[in-house]
Amino acid sequence: MTSDFGFAPFDTTSNHFPIADSHSVSPDRSPRVHVDLPYLDRSIEALRAQETRCGLDFLESQTATYDRIFQTFFAAECHCSSLHEIHDHARAHTIQERTRFLQSSLPSLTTIFDERFAHEATKYFYQWKEFLSDEPAEPLSFHKTEATLEHGPVRIERRWDVDSIWFGPKSLQAVRKPGIFRLSFMPPFKRNLSTDQVIRPHGLDLATTRHILFGSVNASGIRFDVYLFFPQASRTSALRNGLSLDRQKDLYDSIIIPAAFSSISDPLRQELPRSFDIAYAKSRSFQERPGMGRWRAGDDSRACHLQYTLPTDDLAPFWSSIVQKANSFLIQTKNGESVTYFKNPRLLFQAHDLKNIFATPSLHETMTLVHDTILAGMDPEQLDLHSCWLDVGTRDYVPDQSRGHDNRVEPFTLLWKSDCHQHLHQRLSEIAPATPLVASHFRSFLLRDVGTYHSRTKATRAVTPGCPRSHEPAVIRAKAYNCNKELFSVMYSNYRLFGSGYLPLLAFDDEMIEDLSSSSQNRERGSRTQLSRAAILKAWNANKRHLRSVSDPKMLSNYGVRKEVTLRFDILLMMWANGYFQATRESHTGPLDRTAPLLVESSVHLPFWTVLTKDMNAMIFTQAARFVLPLDHLFFGAGSGFTEQPAQSDVAERYVQSILGFYTAQMLCRLLVHSFIGEKMLYYDQWIWLSRWTVLNRPSRRREELLERQGLGLEDTIMTSGMLWIPSAKMDWQRGHLALDVLVDLYIPRNPLHPRLASQVNVQTLTVSKITVDMFFQQWLKEARVAFENDQNQEAEKLVERAFSLAIEEIARAYHQHIILKLQSYWERDRLRIGQDKLPPLLRLQEGIEKSATEGGQIVTAQTIWEVYAEAWALYAQLYSDTDPDKLPQELPYWMTTRKYVPPHDGWSSFVFRHLFHRPSPPSWNHLYFLRVYRAFKESWEAVQQYAGPFDRRFRHVIGDYIMVALNSSQRNEVGTYQHDKSWYQGKPTFFKIQFWAPYFSPPEDNVRIPWQWVRDHKTRHPDLAPDTKSEYMTVEYFHSLEGVLCRLWWKCMYETDQLCDTGPTRRNLICSSVLEHFSKLLGPQWYAERGSGRPYLLPWHLPRWEDRERGREDFLLLPISAGTVLKEYEETKHSRPTMLLPTQHNMMWLLDVVESIPDLSEYTQKQIQWMDKVLDNNVGQFALRSHLSAKATATAEGDQSNPLLRSFLSQTEPPQRVVRSDERAYNTDEGEEDDGFIVLDEDGRCSGKSCDEVD
Repeated sequence: MTSDFGFAPFDTTSNHFPIADSHSVSPDRSPRVHVDLPYLDRSIEALRAQETRCGLDFLESQTATYDRIFQTFFAAECHCSSLHEIHDHARAHTIQERTRFLQSSLPSLTTIFDERFAHEATKYFYQWKEFLSDEPAEPLSFHKTEATLEHGPVRIERRWDVDSIWFGPKSLQAVRKPGIFRLSFMPPFKRNLSTDQVIRPHGLDLATTRHILFGSVNASGIRFDVYLFFPQASRTSALRNGLSLDRQKDLYDSIIIPAAFSSISDPLRQELPRSFDIAYAKSRSFQERPGMGRWRAGDDSRACHLQYTLPTDDLAPFWSSIVQKANSFLIQTKNGESVTYFKNPRLLFQAHDLKNIFATPSLHETMTLVHDTILAGMDPEQLDLHSCWLDVGTRDYVPDQSRGHDNRVEPFTLLWKSDCHQHLHQRLSEIAPATPLVASHFRSFLLRDVGTYHSRTKATRAVTPGCPRSHEPAVIRAKAYNCNKELFSVMYSNYRLFGSGYLPLLAFDDEMIEDLSSSSQNRERGSRTQLSRAAILKAWNANKRHLRSVSDPKMLSNYGVRKEVTLRFDILLMMWANGYFQATRESHTGPLDRTAPLLVESSVHLPFWTVLTKDMNAMIFTQAARFVLPLDHLFFGAGSGFTEQPAQSDVAERYVQSILGFYTAQMLCRLLVHSFIGEKMLYYDQWIWLSRWTVLNRPSRRREELLERQGLGLEDTIMTSGMLWIPSAKMDWQRGHLALDVLVDLYIPRNPLHPRLASQVNVQTLTVSKITVDMFFQQWLKEARVAFENDQNQEAEKLVERAFSLAIEEIARAYHQHIILKLQSYWERDRLRIGQDKLPPLLRLQEGIEKSATEGGQIVTAQTIWEVYAEAWALYAQLYSDTDPDKLPQELPYWMTTRKYVPPHDGWSSFVFRHLFHRPSPPSWNHLYFLRVYRAFKESWEAVQQYAGPFDRRFRHVIGDYIMVALNSSQRNEVGTYQHDKSWYQGKPTFFKIQFWAPYFSPPEDNVRIPWQWVRDHKTRHPDLAPDTKSEYMTVEYFHSLEGVLCRLWWKCMYETDQLCDTGPTRRNLICSSVLEHFSKLLGPQWYAERGSGRPYLLPWHLPRWEDRERGREDFLLLPISAGTVLKEYEETKHSRPTMLLPTQHNMMWLLDVVESIPDLSEYTQKQIQWMDKVLDNNVGQFALRSHLSAKATATAEGDQSNPLLRSFLSQTEPPQRVVRSDERAYNTDEGEEDDGFIVLDEDGRCSGKSCDEVD
């Protein structure tokens, strides 16, 4: 683009490299060369046409900056202070010595890396401490390693190259004949640019601008990916920067395909799809053949990427037509606004991994190759030359050379010295101090003295140094890394050896993996996980196979070190045109051929180590073997059911061992990954390296509050010994896992690249919900069996009852969570359909999820569903003028009734057992989590079955006391919904059509008209009551007529409290008195004295036990029967609607608390409250109607305290952390330095403050 400033055009014949300082271009400059570089001349002419004198002056000034970059960054020597350090070789280990030290405690590497070694790993269990923790007194020294090389100094050579190219074309006409452009249809989303790019062609932030892979260009054998960007589309995240299928359909059907058919003539266009639907069908053609289980219909990873070659002559009109159609095409937003979504599209040509193509001894030769290929294939007039960048790099290496008496070739490996990177970064920062560099330092192979380096400009404003409009000198991006990383990685992917986050799950068995998967998802979905232990084990063995293949000591190569810097192409063009890269001036851009001194010399200090490849590989693979061996032991033990463990170990103890083993496996797997790569200190690995660190406490409004977290602090051992050792106190070596006192305080941030189901919080959820419960259950069953065998039947029955209560409550808890999450799922679906901005989430559902997860979880009842639907309707009705938000329609919730289960088969518990747990054949939802919990407890019950009878014998009569609401499930559908159209439900969201079963309360017959003398201790309870006084008569019909009135009063009192307080005192007292009166009448049998206070004596309902129900006593919770059947046959004895408000102790206490908070209560109402308080005091523990679960809390409180540390660990529901003040942390805010491995991060892992450059 031409600037608005009218300066004289650039004169390419004049000298534009004034010698500004000692770092500028050297004065022996030769005249500009015109021979054999015609495309360079054309590029300079195009640059002159696109720029004005002002812009050219800036480019000219940058040549001095770039000259300093070349001299500084690509210098062969380093002048850092480590040159003058004194090294005591006598008290240090070479790489060879350290390798031999480690291998003395290990079997051979080929044995460890063999896929069948897992069976033998247990033999080396008691040697873990030797090779993981017993650190030798001698530190690891690379200085000594170099000094003791047998074959003397080695020769170092260099290869220059260009590795990556980014061009910002103005149009497709930039492709010059005989270049080839191939148009893409249905490109894979993974090809989108998802990483944060420091360069910004056309001023675009590539990662956050929506784009699509448009095609590819082949220019003189160099292949470029072509991306199409849409700057007018809304900004998005790097993970969602692609086009949806709807937008792709708009793009292809309305823009690209019409443009192609209007600009390309037959027969050249006949292969192109005429519509997006045709292209989509072609790309999914794999679905047209039976998959035979090898693929799924929705498996988009198998989709074909369609590509069509277009004639180069037609690219100009094709692009013009695309721009025209994109600028005029309108898309309607959700708000109804029409926008030009695709307006002003921009192109990007990108090519990577070119270093071997352009590798030459000098930069002059490399640029000549660039000229003969890239410049020859591109029209510079159609390039925005300010939006073009090159990655220029070098590789220093030891060339093949015969050594020794037998003329063998000894491959060498060069490795960057980590200390030298600090000096390099300082010198690079001095080149352009106005544009600061952010450095990342990477430790390689868990070794202190080997590292890599990456730096980039820090974007502080919209126009960054990577923008074409920027006129600031800058080092945009630079990096230095070790080339031997390719030995342990897979080219063209981000894959890392042993890098899968699923591998630590091998510490679990299949059942625990399935349970983890359930806890990480909404359990209401009940989805079968595709993950299996066998598949993970197969992947583990494949990693070992890969490791064994690359560890072959006979297959060795030379590995060099690489440096690479990103440079603006327009500045390089000016330097090139003025002869900067000519062979006559190759002091720092020409060949390098020198000898690397192996002994420390005062005059020469190279920034890399020179070691034998066989020694370095042996060290790396031995270090990896230290972690593979214990991992094999942990994984084999979990897969074999811990057969090597003592015989008394039961299922619960094995589960505990699996949890402890899993956290240990997580640590070992991360160390194994780090032993092969160079990695910076990422926030999700802080728990490994630091002993403690803090993050900002975001929920708190106090900025001085931080959250302190504790880690393992393994960084210290690397810094002192030169390599990693695990301190002895961090492990329980006798049991083979991290020490409990360490685990109980250990915070493990979730790695965002790893599966959510392996996160610490998810494992803790499983531990608290299943493992802890199983421990108590198994322990009580074991003790009960011993008691039965010793004829201690009373004690045995007590233990059996405790175990059964715990089991049934946990089964019910699982179903409570399932039903609430199911409702949440349906509500979220309706929110997506109607609009999330119109319908907010339901707070009552979220509250229910939280309450059900606590030890004393609240039972889901019809009252819960009623409250949920009241909130949902109030939100939904606000969207429509013809509905009343304050009045819940009588159709909601949709309660089911039965005609099938008539007396005496209308017991609620029996129905729940048949409906959910004992169907004639397995339903489609048989894999749901609550059913798996039920089957697990039932299986464990077999330990006492011969003494206590079958599990279902008790279970079928009691489960209804704990599950008081059930979804209307069928054999095929787990959630039944109303399907008819001609009713109130027509057009309503699916959430309002969900059908429920819930029981009604039937006062037990033996609780009605009871003589007072039948009550235990009746003489002391109420002396004024005559022994023959009978309790008040209470029928089902009367009970529910009172309950119907109570529901209306309850709503006014409990949910419209503010309005009630604003009403007059007379009406307010009337409502409060009435709600107390009606509730008290439902609590249980009442006896009135002939004289006295006038208030009855009340006892809570006495409900039959499971044994009574087994003998034929009627259940107190019954299945609602259809209204017509009740009127005809069961009037006054049966009911057709569930009981909304059950007379539980919880409801009574809640009611009293709310009423007491209401001001200006009358004396009569206050006496009512006092009387009901007395009822509570007199009947503690006698309320048989349950509202909450209690067995788990009781078990935890009364549990065995022989190992309180283990109990504390197993009861953790959240990763441990504590709140501290900012002035309590050991952090030097003035210097930005860290004390004792103590740094500050944001809650999401981003850094805060100066110290965070290295860990961000």
